[in-house]
Amino acid sequence: MSSSRPSGPLLLRAMLRAERGRIIAAVALLSCWTAGEALVPALIGATIDHAIAGGNLTGLVLWLIALGLCFAMLSFGYRYGARLGNSGMNRQVHQLRTRIAEHVMAPDYRPRSARMPGEIATITSVDTDVSASVIRQASLGFSALGGLLVCAAYLIWANLWVGLSVLIITPLGMAALRWLTPRLSKASDDLQSDIAASGAAAADLMAGIQVLRGIGGHDQAAAHYREASQRAANAGIVSASASGRIDAAQVMVSGTVLLSAAGLGAWQVTASSMSIGALLGVLGVAQFLSTPLGTLVSTVEARTRSVAAAERVATLLADGADRSGMQRPAQRSDGVLTIDLPPFTHGALTVTPGSFTVLVCAEDSVRSQLATMLSLGGEHQERTEAAAITHPRLLLDGIDISHIDPAYLPSLLRLAPHQAHLVEGSIKANIFGEAPLPDPQALQLLLRASGVDELLENFPEGLEHRVQGRGFNLSGGQRQRVALARALAGGPLIRVLQEPTSAVDSVTEANIAQGLLRWRENAQITGAGAGTLLILSTSPTLLHAADEVIFFDRNGSITRSTHVELSAKSTYEKVVSR
Repeated sequence: MSSSRPSGPLLLRAMLRAERGRIIAAVALLSCWTAGEALVPALIGATIDHAIAGGNLTGLVLWLIALGLCFAMLSFGYRYGARLGNSGMNRQVHQLRTRIAEHVMAPDYRPRSARMPGEIATITSVDTDVSASVIRQASLGFSALGGLLVCAAYLIWANLWVGLSVLIITPLGMAALRWLTPRLSKASDDLQSDIAASGAAAADLMAGIQVLRGIGGHDQAAAHYREASQRAANAGIVSASASGRIDAAQVMVSGTVLLSAAGLGAWQVTASSMSIGALLGVLGVAQFLSTPLGTLVSTVEARTRSVAAAERVATLLADGADRSGMQRPAQRSDGVLTIDLPPFTHGALTVTPGSFTVLVCAEDSVRSQLATMLSLGGEHQERTEAAAITHPRLLLDGIDISHIDPAYLPSLLRLAPHQAHLVEGSIKANIFGEAPLPDPQALQLLLRASGVDELLENFPEGLEHRVQGRGFNLSGGQRQRVALARALAGGPLIRVLQEPTSAVDSVTEANIAQGLLRWRENAQITGAGAGTLLILSTSPTLLHAADEVIFFDRNGSITRSTHVELSAKSTYEKVVSR
């Protein structure tokens, strides 16, 4: 959203404007339903007075036909009016979920506060439904208002005193109901927030259940989830109690209206100011008043829940990085990649453009800093001048990557973390996305360079083999090979990879190393260029295939050479030996 302050009501108004045409059509059709429901007892009373009481057979047939047409009108109106309202609601749910997915998957997405994956999933699945339900409730609410007007018009026509009593008592009852809604709003807000928290706790508990069992922490994690779930249950009880009080008040209001109409109607009949059929019609219409009145109350309740849910959706959509001051350098496959790891590097360390370079660290702390920097190099952070001196930085053509537009960065640099993240779909979709396949020779070299060629031998469908969410139907090594192929696909980008072969066996790793060399050689021959390839790894096979190895020693020194020459150093040999 454009405003710095998220607003649920603004989001609701935007949805209502988007579905304005459907809502108007739904209100018109649903008004036929409520008007028909109100007219049924009135037509029955008229039939008694004008046909049955006088023994008029022809009049009876005509009144029955009118009653049948009334039933047809209300049935048709509800069927198609509800369909329009629900279709508008479901369309907005889909658009909201798509918008959230695009937002959280955007390169520049940065939550303003810590969010667990389960919380985002709960907002996407639950709060979008609750927010968009305002469309259906708006259709029902306006049609219910029309039904109330029809009832009031008939009651005044049937008898002025009865109609006036209904018109006076009903608004007073609705005002009393409105007085109760603020507490319901607060209870609903607490309920939705606690449901989101318990859903987040459950999702994160299941994501790390194996690790928690290994360290004996599953009981503590389960206790944390029980606490979050209990808060949601308590909030649900409070919300249900508030709803129950409103329901009870609704019954009291409708009962008061019915008793007033019955008492005044009986008085008018005894005074010969009203017929028996009119009295029956008045009682039936007065009793029907509970339906549109209840719908109006439900509309108010639904709006309070929708506002609370929309606030959370709007807050999520407001998360994001500030792009002001972000840069967009020229796209170059031979761009200069520089590592600044103070105070270790004693200045910037430049990676040879267009080379295949491997980084090796003797100290785990240095390797951890490099891994963090190479994984989150594009994360925008506000840094003071002093922080920039001590912060690890990754620079492209002299520009700190955190100052490059995150939406533009993937066209310059591909950062592939160690964790292989796969999505549900085919192997081809996980590697190439929606991009077309390269020519057969380039495709074969790419698959060989990543080891996917051997993987496809196990699947008759080849690249069309279906991958489950997170790649659960593939082994760790298989997922890693697909992720490596994805990192290598596309144009001659600058690529930064972390331990891309740690989960494969030594034979497959050797084949991948040779495949990488052939892939880069072919790119040079065709003139496309393979770009700079920087890998953080201790694999001897990859180190032997690399053009250059940069070794960060324990004493703070940096050595740039080949794997063969560096093997003479005992500290280096100790790190890379397996």
